[in-house]
Amino acid sequence: MLDETMTGDAARSGATPVFVARLLTAVVQAVALYLLTESATKPFAWPATDPYVFAPLLIVAVYVPLLLLLGLGQMRVRPLACWAAIATVVVAGLGYHAAEREQLGSMPAASVFLPPFRLWFALSAGIFIGHVLVVDSLIERRCVPPYPRHFDTAWKQGLQAVLAAVFVSVFWGVLHLGAGLFKLVDIGFFQTLIGHSWFAYPATTLALAVSLHVTDVQPSLIRGVRSVALTLFSWLLPLLAVILLGFLGSLPFISLAPLWRTHFATTLLLFAAALLVFLINSAYQDGAAEQTRSRIKRVGGTVGAVELVPLVGLAAWALGLRVRQYGWTVERILAAGSIVLAACYAIGYASATVRAPAWLKRIEFTNLVAAYAFLALILLLFSPIADPARLMVTDQMARLRSGGVAAEKFDFAALKFDGARWGAAALTELKQLKEGPDAAAISAKAAWALALTNRYQADAPPPTVTDFAERVVVLPEGRKLPAAFYDANNGPLTKGARPVCFQPAQQKCVARFINLRPGEADAILFLDRYSGRLFEQDGDGQWHQSGYLAGAFQCARVAHDLEQGEFSLEAHGWPDLVAGDQRVAVMPMATQCPANPAAPKAPAIGSKP
Repeated sequence: MLDETMTGDAARSGATPVFVARLLTAVVQAVALYLLTESATKPFAWPATDPYVFAPLLIVAVYVPLLLLLGLGQMRVRPLACWAAIATVVVAGLGYHAAEREQLGSMPAASVFLPPFRLWFALSAGIFIGHVLVVDSLIERRCVPPYPRHFDTAWKQGLQAVLAAVFVSVFWGVLHLGAGLFKLVDIGFFQTLIGHSWFAYPATTLALAVSLHVTDVQPSLIRGVRSVALTLFSWLLPLLAVILLGFLGSLPFISLAPLWRTHFATTLLLFAAALLVFLINSAYQDGAAEQTRSRIKRVGGTVGAVELVPLVGLAAWALGLRVRQYGWTVERILAAGSIVLAACYAIGYASATVRAPAWLKRIEFTNLVAAYAFLALILLLFSPIADPARLMVTDQMARLRSGGVAAEKFDFAALKFDGARWGAAALTELKQLKEGPDAAAISAKAAWALALTNRYQADAPPPTVTDFAERVVVLPEGRKLPAAFYDANNGPLTKGARPVCFQPAQQKCVARFINLRPGEADAILFLDRYSGRLFEQDGDGQWHQSGYLAGAFQCARVAHDLEQGEFSLEAHGWPDLVAGDQRVAVMPMATQCPANPAAPKAPAIGSKP
């Protein structure tokens, strides 16, 4: 149907068959997305119940039809089919690995696995770059097409994507506006209609196909928008070059410590480098003489090309400092990949300022090399070859075994939530650790990390036996807490809110044995700065919380008397109210702590003045 490449007038002459093919592709994509999302709606059905199938299918259904929508009208049918097949294998493989690397057994039963956002982001950029390289090579019938061809195709498809996103957004805005207008006159059919997924998917994909087709057969529209946008952006290049020159020029005269203390220096420096690369390319464009005639832009571009080297060097230095202190994490490994890519640009752009045949002519080759380097990084970092989670777990485990990091400072939660299946395997191994320095503490904290269901729980690591000895005062002297209290995962203190004395910079807690009923076993009154809890043994000898203190027990005098055992046991002043099977106690009105200049020194648990 589409035997020849179509651009400009040729595309317009074949607009009808191309348009029909795009509409059919959009319908097929809508059906595929609808079926996949319906399978992921409760009750779940296949393939949503099989993550190893669902994740690859979802990624293929999103990206491969987009390749076809862009390629139709640009490539012949057979090369386009071959390119779509290769892309299908690659993205499906990455989607399979995204599922295979996760701890799917620990996922909640009421959830469906979805590929992580970073994979969607990387694939979006990778598919865009790969499509530009493939299309230009096929059109020019050369492995390395002329740079102006790459420039034209990349900016055309980039602007198409932006305009298509705007069009689809406005399209849905119009639909919701219409639904609102009908709702004003009590006609809710239209609002109900657009809320159905069987309508939303085909409406969206068809709107996307129409927008891509209109912009594809109107190349002059794209070139006009591109020219205006790049001209505007290029005038920001001298401004950014001056700002960076001032920043870099000040570094030899000041300390770099404030830069490292930000903890996001690498990210900020890489962002500055990426913006500088974008603005240099906005000024250079396709290298035509009329685009590089402005002296101000040429000076700004030359200075900016040189500034890339110290920017990337500082980013690498900042990352190296963090890695030396805390080892590799997933984010730092991804940052290292970004630095490698940025280094390609920095070296290439800096060398382009030296004896180039024309102003920055060599950045054309650098851009091509960086494009292939970016694709290679995606395949490495999002596949089993160099998965950041696996590399992070290997490095962190080596630091722990070698003593490079103490057990109390080791981030066990990172293994749980960032280490994927490798992190889970490492924590299982550490949980079973019996010998070696800090084996008991490592085993307890690994068990705690495995039990976490929410990363924000990681702010409170489980107390160890040493923690109890250092942070809890047991009274009367000579008494010891029962062994159950030292259980970091299932002890009576860890089933509820963990005592605040186990947090940094907090005063000690007090555990006092008291006898509430003559002839019965002692109970334990546990006091921290904010709460007072009572623990008793049940008939099976298990300790559990049986009550809590109410009243002004945090006052200095009251807390001191409770700590020293200077209190009496008295019956409750009012009877309890029993409603159904619930007992409700009547408590006296709370009073403020009395002013008492002779009050003793604040007790271990801390107190109000």
